Amino acid sequence: MGHVPTPTSSQDPVLTDADRERIAKRYPKQCRTPWVILILVLAAVLVGWTVWAGLHHAEQPIRASLHGYQAISDTRVNVTINLHRPDPSVEGSCILVATGADHVRVGETTVTFPASSSKDETIHTSVKTFSRAVTAELEKCGPVG
Repeated sequence: MGHVPTPTSSQDPVLTDADRERIAKRYPKQCRTPWVILILVLAAVLVGWTVWAGLHHAEQPIRASLHGYQAISDTRVNVTINLHRPDPSVEGSCILVATGADHVRVGETTVTFPASSSKDETIHTSVKTFSRAVTAELEKCGPVG
């Protein structure tokens, strides 16, 4: 590959003001201001929506979690539920489902939580099943009404 000489200042073309004006007319500066404003507005809307969604769903009226379960017979499973309500006067319910070894629902019941004076409670209940349950799950917990 041959050597390409580095241009020196004597080889640089000298542009006159007329040349610069002609080039500026041929290649005008792009106006990016509307795009920048649009992107900033969209980013602000996205950030605002994210904050709203996070705060809106952060504190649910009823939060229940399955603490444990034990199949005590072929027709019954005992369940312990941990319940948290920021406002203990809120009544709630959860659907409690028992599943067999073949992943078929073998029992289901609705557990209701009456108003209370305590924000945190432990609920002990049971599900009647038509065959032996191997798991229990909570579904669709929320306030009543």
